[in-house]
This record gives sequence, C-alpha cells and structure tokens, in this order.
Amino acid sequence: MVSERMPDARSVSVGVWVAVGGRDEDPAVSGASHFLEHLLFKGTDRRTARAIAEMVDATGGEMNAFTSKEYTAYYARVPAGDQELATALLADVIGEPALRAADVETERQVILEELHLQADDPDDVVFDLLYEALFPGHPLGREVLGSEDSVATIARHDLVGFHDRWYRAPNLVVAAAGAVDHHALVEQVGEAFASRTDGMAPVRTGPAEEPVEARRITRPTEAAHVAWGWRGLRRDDRRRHALALGIHVLGGGLSSRLFQTVREERGLAYNVFASPAGYQDAGVVSVYAGTAPERAEELQRVVADQVAEVAAHGITAEEMDIARDGFEGSILLGLEDSGSRMSRLGTSQSLLGRVVPLDEYVDTLRAVTLDEVNTVLGEVLSPEAVVALVGPTV
Repeated sequence: MVSERMPDARSVSVGVWVAVGGRDEDPAVSGASHFLEHLLFKGTDRRTARAIAEMVDATGGEMNAFTSKEYTAYYARVPAGDQELATALLADVIGEPALRAADVETERQVILEELHLQADDPDDVVFDLLYEALFPGHPLGREVLGSEDSVATIARHDLVGFHDRWYRAPNLVVAAAGAVDHHALVEQVGEAFASRTDGMAPVRTGPAEEPVEARRITRPTEAAHVAWGWRGLRRDDRRRHALALGIHVLGGGLSSRLFQTVREERGLAYNVFASPAGYQDAGVVSVYAGTAPERAEELQRVVADQVAEVAAHGITAEEMDIARDGFEGSILLGLEDSGSRMSRLGTSQSLLGRVVPLDEYVDTLRAVTLDEVNTVLGEVLSPEAVVALVGPTV
C-alpha cells in the first residue's frame, strides 16, 4: 500500500492495481481480465450497480477501471473528505462482487459490441496486427479484450474461478494520492481485504519465437494506417531510459525527426509518433502514421529512411538535451492532480515492486550518456521492422 499526501489538494484518488492482465489468461478464457473489469461494477451482495453509480455521482467524482497486458486497475477520484467512501466502494466491488449469471450475459453482449467497434477502428486493428507479428503464438501478441470466440464462450464459473485465484495478495496494490489520511487508509484496506490473501503471482514465460511478417488488411478506408515495430527492452532493463530518450527524439514530440519530416516538411500525415513499451520479459518500439492511400509508399520510404538514419548514426547532443529536459518537464506537468499521482504510485509499485522517487528518476535520466542512447538505438532499430498496414493499398 502506497500513498502520497498533497497538502493543498481538494480531491483524493484511490486505486487498486491487480497484477494480472491479458497475458496471464489461458487461450480459452482470453479476455477474462477485461470481462471482470466490466463485471465487477455490476454490483455486489450489498450494493446494486445503480446504487454504486449514484453514490459516486453524488460526490461529483468518478469511478472507473482499465485492463492492460500485465495488470488491471480500478480507481475512484472524489472530493477531499470522501476517501472512506471511495475506498469502501473499491473494496466492495473488488473483494465481494456478485458475479451474477444475468450480469455475465449482459456484459458479454457489451464486450462483443466493444470488439465490433474496435474492429471498425483501423488505428486499433493495425496495432493488433503489429503485436500478433511481433509476438507470434505468445500471450503478449493477443488482444486484451479477447476474441469474439473466447468472449462468447467464457462461462460464469470461469470468471468466478479467475477472480478467486488472482484477486488476492500478493497481486493487490492499493495506491492513493491527494488529501489522503494514510493511517485510515491502512486500517480500512486491511480490514476490507483480510480475506483476500494466500494468492500467488502469475508465472510468465517470455516470447521464444522470432517476429514474423505482419498481415495486411485491405479496407475501403479514407486513409492508409501504417504501424512499424521492433522488439524493444523489458521494463527493468537498465538501458530503458536511454532508449526512451532516443525514441522521443525519433518521434515523441513536435520537434522530433519524424514529426518534422513527415508532417512539417512533406505534409504526409496529420499525426506521426514513436513510443517504447516495456513488459516483464520483453519490449516493443513502435511507430504509427496514417496518410492518403496514394501516398502510403512515400510515407513508408520516409519513415524507413529516418529510422535507418537514427539506427546508423544516432542522435545529436542537442537533441538529447531537449528530450531530457522535456522528460523532466513532463514529469512535473503530469503530477498536477491526485489521479495522475495515484496512477504513478500504483503502476510503479505493481510493476517494479517499489515507487521510484522523482529525484532518483531525474538523476537516472541525467546520468544517461549520448553514447548509451546511440548504442541502444542501433541495437533495437537496426533489424528490419515489422510493418502492419490497414487500408485500400496493400
């Protein structure tokens, strides 16, 4: 349990991170974590879904959740003074969900519609294709929502068993920020989750197969959507900060090479970006852009040239200084409200086993050298990219 008191805050944010996500599911129940994320808000033995919604609405706050490949997070943000209510609601839905058969069927239809909507969004589809190719046959390559087949066949007893197995310590991390009373939080959470012990962390196996060629889907869309990907670094790799700085220079901001070349100089795309992602035993670097179908080949050439230049020759000291200063500034901008601070605490504690102090993070960034950045960029970006495309031109 971790918390951070913000003396002048007028809100308090409380969240529970469950260290189980899409990659921890058997193929037959793919999407179970996301299914539970929906289902837990349908009510408990003591509170109906409507009662929960009304209690949150009466504070003017919010209560929500999201699922990732390696964790599921539930959170509430309420005015200062409503910490006890927010914690009680989270403890109730996470520790004592009703999981009624009728609610399972209702949410099954909702999730199937969500899958249909996602399938209609080429931005989402192109990244699904990219991850499938980067991690063939591995859970990291699967969609967190599951597939239509798995969602349609998951039974109530599967969800009850999944919840009972994984929603226990040591997989539970409680994080809070804002107008927090830490002593009261510890006491309330300890009592609420007293029965959610004796669990075990998921055992994960890293990807064994090499990336394969990505599928390309022909659709009558107005734009061609293109995603490039490379295997990156796991989240605890000591070089991850150097890679993050280098990728920011490549495509992380308005002054990045890709934005300046693709958008500002050539007008090839409204938006283009590059980003790294780290998991327990693997990582990804990706680039995305969308353009007019007749300019898709030109876009691919321009991006390939920029990536090749960075892989072969690296970035400059001036570019690195801008990226490093930008990272430090984004930290400050990202910690202006209790929700963002809670998210930082919960994610860090859940994934890394500790909260990295801001001073330590800044010192780590400042210690990164230009040689370290350029070396890791060469290692990660030199292999041929996996390229996924959705649009009229394939």
